[in-house]
Amino acid sequence: MTIPAQPRAQDNAAQNHLTIPAAWYHAPEFYEAEREKLFFSEWQLFCHEALVEKPGQYVAYTLAGRPLLVLRGKDGQLKAFHNVCRHRASMVLKEGVGTTQVLRCMYHGWVYDTDGQLAKAPGFGGDEKDLCERTHLFNIHVKSVSGLVFICMAENPPPFEKALGGLVAALQGSGIEGFKFFSTASHPMKCNWKTYIENYMEGYHIPVIHPELNKDVDFNTYKVIVGDRIARHETGIRPERADVAQNSGLWVWLWPNVAINIYKNGMNLEIVMPTGPETTELRYCYLFRDVSEAAREENQRAIDLSFLVTQEDVDIVEIVQKNLSAGVYHVGELSPRHENGVVYFHDLVRGIHAK
Repeated sequence: MTIPAQPRAQDNAAQNHLTIPAAWYHAPEFYEAEREKLFFSEWQLFCHEALVEKPGQYVAYTLAGRPLLVLRGKDGQLKAFHNVCRHRASMVLKEGVGTTQVLRCMYHGWVYDTDGQLAKAPGFGGDEKDLCERTHLFNIHVKSVSGLVFICMAENPPPFEKALGGLVAALQGSGIEGFKFFSTASHPMKCNWKTYIENYMEGYHIPVIHPELNKDVDFNTYKVIVGDRIARHETGIRPERADVAQNSGLWVWLWPNVAINIYKNGMNLEIVMPTGPETTELRYCYLFRDVSEAAREENQRAIDLSFLVTQEDVDIVEIVQKNLSAGVYHVGELSPRHENGVVYFHDLVRGIHAK
């Protein structure tokens, strides 16, 4: 795809970076290019391993239009498949999180084992044994590191270690491997996935948009450190809030659409799932060191703050998306002090469309 020329926002913009063009956030051809060249071709973080700890546990979601599932097989190994029955293309498992010993198609009841091999085709007729021997779910590559489960739909996936970039080093000492599953949440948004990611990539908006979060963080110390496919957000906590602040001041983003937000006693795994050129689903998985009943109230306070901040973000990114699609705004000028994370993200996006 040819990248269109980007006009300068104003005469002094040469010294600063400009955003990618507004059309990239709503034109269907850009969304389709990102599906094929990015989401269907590169390693994607799919879920936390805490959701698939035991044999039969599974996670089934749709990523950029393709239904997928990851489960722990009877042999204890992680498996991943397209959630597509080989008979008439129904989903094998209903979307969500659960436990099953067999994969039973929702439409005609075809049964696959946890290795993806067809085991039964009830009432099909003909040589069912031969049908089962030659029928298998479409495989997907799957790997895990530090409790994080990644999938890749490409036939020949890119190197996994390169895809991780600086993530493992950024999370070193965070202890996320020991966090236990607490709950999940989902937030639909009327915006392009990039609109939301850009919002995540800077703290510039915190004093204006997030009054409760701003009570905790010391904005003067806020910085975003970028490189090697990640952005690490760091900030001090106001001294007077040290004992009550829920956040630890560490948020890590991994290209293209994942954030790992570390709390005082847990974390939120945040996956930004594109669902269309101007729609996105934000999926949260909350994990804590202590998930006992005694810790429930404290854990819930962290989640309540997360929900509040999320709603504030959703409100503003939906406003931004509406204006990106209105045909008036084309490009803007980015802050050299606060928006280096957005600059880095845009450079990676440009790389996708230059392929």
